[in-house]
Amino acid sequence: MNRRKALGAIGSIGAFSLAGCSGPLGGGGTTTLTMMTSTEDTAAYQMSQGLAAVVNEQSDSIEISARPGDGAKQSMRLLDQEEADIAYTDTLNASRIYNEQGDYSGDGAFSSTINQVFHYYDILGGLATQGDSGIKTVNDLAGAAVSPNPVGTAMRDVMMEHLSHADFSLDEMEQLALGYGEEASALSEGRADVVTDIRINANLTPSYVEEQYSINENAWLLHWPDSVVSSIQEDPAITGSYYPADDVPGPDYGDRDEEWWTETVYVTFVRESMDEEVLGEVLDIMWENVEGLTEYHALAGAWADESFLSGKMNPNIPVHPAAQSFYDDLGVDY
Repeated sequence: MNRRKALGAIGSIGAFSLAGCSGPLGGGGTTTLTMMTSTEDTAAYQMSQGLAAVVNEQSDSIEISARPGDGAKQSMRLLDQEEADIAYTDTLNASRIYNEQGDYSGDGAFSSTINQVFHYYDILGGLATQGDSGIKTVNDLAGAAVSPNPVGTAMRDVMMEHLSHADFSLDEMEQLALGYGEEASALSEGRADVVTDIRINANLTPSYVEEQYSINENAWLLHWPDSVVSSIQEDPAITGSYYPADDVPGPDYGDRDEEWWTETVYVTFVRESMDEEVLGEVLDIMWENVEGLTEYHALAGAWADESFLSGKMNPNIPVHPAAQSFYDDLGVDY
């Protein structure tokens, strides 16, 4: 009997009641889990639909209900309120939750302890300007009109945290409130001096980014000086990496072979109290059927790389014991 089947047998012995489920379905000892992500048109939701479909087909003891929601922050609130069992958010927001900072301090603090499970996907972020703007690095943004991702997005929070390490005061920069679809024309027409460039899992280029470089042929990717990157790397709450220019094409890199990109890393979370055997079976089923998950969204294909699943979680937030056991069996660090 393999590990997944063994855990399934153990899990079917007892009935668990989770996330609004008043009891086992049909009296058969089924554990019902609610997974909350984002709106129906997002990759996050579509991947959760795939995970639910595969688990529901393969398990005799677990059923996942994947439901759309208002986004990562709401999904985590529902997790804390025990209206969801699996949620997701970016590692910066999770750090604020875990450390009771900002909106999560005082009355906004979570009553539950969150645990990480696996890396969902990530978004690279860069900043682009017209080649003749005179803005070459992030240290040149004082007085510039900048769109640092749309208001309310996790990517904007991450970008602003990165820029707080640059050699100017954020108050000196005009922060625009543009949607992604507006940025290309705003840069072309001079309504913005600097706009964003994003890539999903490093290799997927959104259509708005392709448009941006088709109508702004001399767009320059801003440089992050070494001193700024060194300061960023001392902050464990924010993440980024250097990527080769050949791997992230589009803007003008000049003579650079690589550049620093911000990383908004999305991870799935459960409450610390999540049953280990139940979560362990979910992870085993996901791993054994990962190729089928790509039928729901291509981004799920990244889950076939065990180092992707474990490699970008926040080192200062606990990993759930079931996930620890899962990664130990795979022989990867977390």
